[in-house]
Amino acid sequence: MAAQGSHTQAKRGPEDDLATFKNISDDIIVSTLRERFLSDTIYTSLGSNALVALNPHKYVASNSDSTLAQYAAEYRDTAEEKVQHPPHIFQLANNAYYHMRRTNQDQSILFR
Repeated sequence: MAAQGSHTQAKRGPEDDLATFKNISDDIIVSTLRERFLSDTIYTSLGSNALVALNPHKYVASNSDSTLAQYAAEYRDTAEEKVQHPPHIFQLANNAYYHMRRTNQDQSILFR
């Protein structure tokens, strides 16, 4: 998540992935997504291959060119212990491309 006036990404936290919640309910999901939305954190993982994206109907710093560069650098980084950025559409696209290149299997990204 980007800090106000900054394009630096925070490390991935447990609240970034709904699939890691021990006790889950509709109320918890809605509450978590609402809190993240109100803090302009519009992307939330749902496991390793799904992403919930909420449309903020405004510009958010996490969609900047510098953020794109950070996720592109994460894709190119081959270090074993690299910092995992928070969930983002750029990360989902990187993962799909990486998997396609490594397995020669077609990938799909569905928007609804």
